[in-house]
Amino acid sequence: MKAVRCFTRGQWEALGRRLDALPEKTKGELKVGDGVKSIRTQIRAAREKGYTLNELIEQAAQEGIDVNLNSLRYAVRRAEEKGRVQRKSPGISDKRPRRTAAPTKAQPPIDNHAGSMVSRDSFSFEIPPDVENL
Repeated sequence: MKAVRCFTRGQWEALGRRLDALPEKTKGELKVGDGVKSIRTQIRAAREKGYTLNELIEQAAQEGIDVNLNSLRYAVRRAEEKGRVQRKSPGISDKRPRRTAAPTKAQPPIDNHAGSMVSRDSFSFEIPPDVENL
């Protein structure tokens, strides 16, 4: 059985102060997605000037960045999605309204008003109330 290790509150607080005092570490290398995110405004401006992703890959290669078309396309798309603010109006559902079958001529229209003994929709059949064995 494993022994439970306990430490004093003072030790944890000292560790917290030590972690707060750590200097910021700079990243030497960035992944494609992080790099694209950091220069997405420049990429967008180059695209608006008429440059294609293949031409941007050629420019990246001149800087020593070896990236393929699919990686760049995916990273640009993700950066654009993150940059957008999605606004939703309150009360509007994300679900599309469901389609219901229209009543056929064989079925009478829906009768769900108060006091109605028979309730039907377009997918049901009539079940009369059982009043014989009261």
